[in-house]
Amino acid sequence: MRVLDFGEEPTESGETIIFVVMPLVSGVALRGLILDGALPWRRSVDLVRQLLAGVGAIHRAGALHRDLKPNNCLVSREDGVEHLRVLDFGLAKVLRPGLLSRAPGSRTGVFCGTLAYAAPEQVLGLPLDVRADLYAVGVILFELLTRRLPFTGSDYAVLRAIVETLAPSPRELAPAANVPSPIEAVVLRALAKEPGDRYSSADEFDRALVEAVAFAGDVDAATLRPCPAAHKGADEAEASLAAWTCFDYEIARDQAARAAELNRAWSPLALLMSLVPDDA
Repeated sequence: MRVLDFGEEPTESGETIIFVVMPLVSGVALRGLILDGALPWRRSVDLVRQLLAGVGAIHRAGALHRDLKPNNCLVSREDGVEHLRVLDFGLAKVLRPGLLSRAPGSRTGVFCGTLAYAAPEQVLGLPLDVRADLYAVGVILFELLTRRLPFTGSDYAVLRAIVETLAPSPRELAPAANVPSPIEAVVLRALAKEPGDRYSSADEFDRALVEAVAFAGDVDAATLRPCPAAHKGADEAEASLAAWTCFDYEIARDQAARAAELNRAWSPLALLMSLVPDDA
């Protein structure tokens, strides 16, 4: 959501009216896409990567969303390209002091969010960090791939399953979706019970998806969005390929890793170079 204008306007009585002007964005909730039918896994990954970009921006701003779900994601199409936007910050919690003059608070021991997408620590009312939001992203990806939630039933059954039961295999739950095993591994790690076993940031989650697509042997230019040669890391990537053609694999790996650090679009190159053995 982009704020276009923010200001104060005094009235004749001396009271102040605060106004916020935002763009009108048309589109369909991500829930609508799920209900319309199965999505190809590559499209699901692309949508979730856009979601992670938005979630990462929220976290860098010093806040948690705490209610990520398909109904709070709007997908629009502009010039033939899908754009996903994160909506509804009604339950967001500010972590950085001074970010807002009045930050919505929460009390330990009180559940806040939507149960089906809540992390174990969230349903237990424990303190939260960014990994709770990333768990919700994992549930959304699971649902996009399988058209099912990981846990279903009564609220009590779902709550117990979130805390006690490992998430089912997307490949077994929806065999017709042809979900590659590396993508499944990313989903299941995102749904780990312990926060320490999940991805620590939206960027790490995103890199894992990029590498999983590469492992799946189906690197799609539209999905990975490789950068033009003029972008950051291009020189290092070129040096990596040059070293590889000269059989200097150590330099090839080091330069590819450096390129990926500068620009994550080079992550597939770093992954491929890491697979080359020293004695190749």
